[in-house]
Amino acid sequence: MGNVSEIANRRSVRILGGNLDGEVTRRFEEPAQRADWWLAPDWSTLYLATGWMDYHEEPAPGERYTPQLTQLFKSTDQGATWERLEWPEGQNISFLRFLDAERGYLIGWGPRIWRTEDGGEHWEELPVPDGACNPENERQQFDLVALGRDNVLRMAYFDPESGTSPVYALPWGEDTPRLELTLPQHTVSDIVANEQGMVYVLAREGRPRHLTAAEERDQPRPSSVWGWNGETLQELHEFAPQLVGYALYLTPEEGLLFDGVDDSSLLGSDITAVSYDGGGSWKIEDEGRSAQGGYYDAQTGERWRVSGYSLYRREIP
Repeated sequence: MGNVSEIANRRSVRILGGNLDGEVTRRFEEPAQRADWWLAPDWSTLYLATGWMDYHEEPAPGERYTPQLTQLFKSTDQGATWERLEWPEGQNISFLRFLDAERGYLIGWGPRIWRTEDGGEHWEELPVPDGACNPENERQQFDLVALGRDNVLRMAYFDPESGTSPVYALPWGEDTPRLELTLPQHTVSDIVANEQGMVYVLAREGRPRHLTAAEERDQPRPSSVWGWNGETLQELHEFAPQLVGYALYLTPEEGLLFDGVDDSSLLGSDITAVSYDGGGSWKIEDEGRSAQGGYYDAQTGERWRVSGYSLYRREIP
């Protein structure tokens, strides 16, 4: 039971539903080591993709990887019942990005992108930028895929030859991503865009960790926030090197929320930073020892954290 592969094989994804002051029940469970999901704003419709791999199994002769079993599920009654959608088990799904219950994208290894306009009944594969693919790695992924409030899907990857991160944009209804901006000497961590198309990029200085030489991985790599107005790319703020940003959000009051950790200590601590002037000035708050999980609801402004055996909530408008 202590075998690492056996532990991995027994992992599962669960969805729980209920009230914090009442009964919480298990709505879904499936063996998986990978999962991503999308929940409609009214909580009626859910999409869930899972990936499970047998860690005891070795790759087949001539193959580089062990196969992964991918499944795609949908619920239209808040997770009470689930339908398994038709999907090739060998085609990985890493991310789900939906505009509404009918329209959305799936992004998988390759990288590859699929689009649906009828709630997952049919999927159309779309082209991806040539530079994002690696012929030697069939499981190549984008560094970041984000769907903005302007209904534009944006994807970013690091180009080792130029040392830049191109960001491509795919407005809903168009079939081919177009180059929107290029970030020099940085790896993209997150992207948000408001309804007017103002784009904010969270990035970390240097190459992705897997492309960085071992002796350079401990070098300071500050996180920064950039702004793109459709014509000009500007670095709005660079954080102290010990503050590592993982996510960027637009708050209900159009503020920018930086979500990250302070790794200057052995245990680390969670930090947030908020700007209400377009990234010029930031108020940084230490939330305490790093949590097991967290979530920010950009619609309501509610910030949730799980630390120890407690659930914490606060408002960030």
